[in-house]
Amino acid sequence: MRYPIEQVSDNWERRIIKNGYVQHREVYRNGTHGEWQFYISGFGPTVEGGTGRCTVLKEGGSYDRTVPIDADNRIKINGRWYDRRYWDH
Repeated sequence: MRYPIEQVSDNWERRIIKNGYVQHREVYRNGTHGEWQFYISGFGPTVEGGTGRCTVLKEGGSYDRTVPIDADNRIKINGRWYDRRYWDH
């Protein structure tokens, strides 16, 4: 599914995906762009098995504080795991 893209500055774009999660990406001078990334504002304790929780930005400035993060630094959003290149802190 494609989501509407908002130009937030000369070199940044933003989109809101399923369940209100915000993603952003950098736009370079040559017209190419970086990966869509989620913004993680904080991390909770790691529990047994190496899985913990992190806090991810959502639409309207709210946060989801229950997003799983595993020992390989992957976060799980909308049932899908995203590795480190798809989130920023």
